[in-house]
Amino acid sequence: MSIVGKSFLSSEQLSEKDIDQLFSRAMLFKREFESRKRIDHLVKGEALHQKVMALVFSEASTRTRMSFQVAASRLGMKTVVLDNPSIASLSKGESLGDTLRNIAAMLPDVMVVRYNTNLEADSVVRALPCPVISGGIGMFEHPTQALLDAFTIRENRQQLRGEKILFVGDVLHSRVANSNLMLLRRLGCEVAYCAPAQFEPQTENWKGVRGFETLIEGIEWASVIMGLRVQKERHQSTGIGFSMAEYREQFRIGGDQLKNFKDVGILLHPGPVIRGIEFSATVLNDKRCKVLDQVTNGVFVRASLISLILGLEVGQA
Repeated sequence: MSIVGKSFLSSEQLSEKDIDQLFSRAMLFKREFESRKRIDHLVKGEALHQKVMALVFSEASTRTRMSFQVAASRLGMKTVVLDNPSIASLSKGESLGDTLRNIAAMLPDVMVVRYNTNLEADSVVRALPCPVISGGIGMFEHPTQALLDAFTIRENRQQLRGEKILFVGDVLHSRVANSNLMLLRRLGCEVAYCAPAQFEPQTENWKGVRGFETLIEGIEWASVIMGLRVQKERHQSTGIGFSMAEYREQFRIGGDQLKNFKDVGILLHPGPVIRGIEFSATVLNDKRCKVLDQVTNGVFVRASLISLILGLEVGQA
C-alpha cells in the first residue's frame, strides 16, 4: 500500500489498486460489523488500545469528526479531540501551525485535521513527524469524503466506470466537489455540474467539465445526483447576487423534477443538508436517497484508511 506510514491529504495519492484494497477492507469491516457488531477482532497482532488518534478541527464538523472518532473506537484506538478554538491557545494568539506542531509533539500515532485556508498550516502539516489525514482543508480538498462517496456509488450502482455524476449547487466553494472530480474521473465516471453562474467552478481542474443550464436537463442525464450545501461562510461580504428564494426556485432538488430521474439512480449529499434549500423536504425519504448510507459508509471507509496508514494486518474472523 503506497500510503503506509504516510499522510493522506489528496485523493490523487491513491492508485486504483490502492482504492480497490481500501474499499475491499471497508466492505469487510462493514459486513463484519453488520453480523457481529464489532471489527476490532479482525486486526491481527496489534495492541490498538495503546494507539492514539488526535483530531484537530478549527472548523465546524459533525459527520467527519464523529465518524473518524467512531472508526478509531471500533478499531480499538483511543481518540483525543481539539474542536473548539475558543478554549484552545488559538484564542490567545497562537498560530494554527504552532498548535499543530505542539499536538504532534505529544506523539499521537496519527492526526486528523480540518481548517480553513491557511498557508502556514499547509506547510506545517506536510512536515509533521506523524501521519496526517485531511478532514477537509480550505475549499480545495476533502479526500475521505470523496472516498466514501465513491464507495457508496459502487455499493449501490455495482460499478463506477461509466456512471454519470451531477453536482448541483455551490460547486465553486466545495472541497467535496473538487476531491470527487479528481477521484471519480480517474475511476471512469463522467462528471458534470449545474449551478448558478456565481457558483460555477473556476479552477483549471474543472476546465472542460460539462455544465448544465437547467436542473431538469442535468437530472435527465445523470445516474447519480450529488447536492451541495450553499456555503454562506465562504461567500464574500459583497454577497452572492441572488436570494435564497431564487436559488430554491432554480436549483433545489425535489418534487416533480425527480420524475425525470432514473428509478435506479441515487441521490447523495455530503451534509449537512439544509432542508428546503438544497433538497426539498421529501427527498430524504425518497428510496433513491442514500445520504444516510454515505454517513454509515464513512465510518468503515475511514476505519479502512486508518488501518492501512498504520500498516495494520487485517484478516478474516
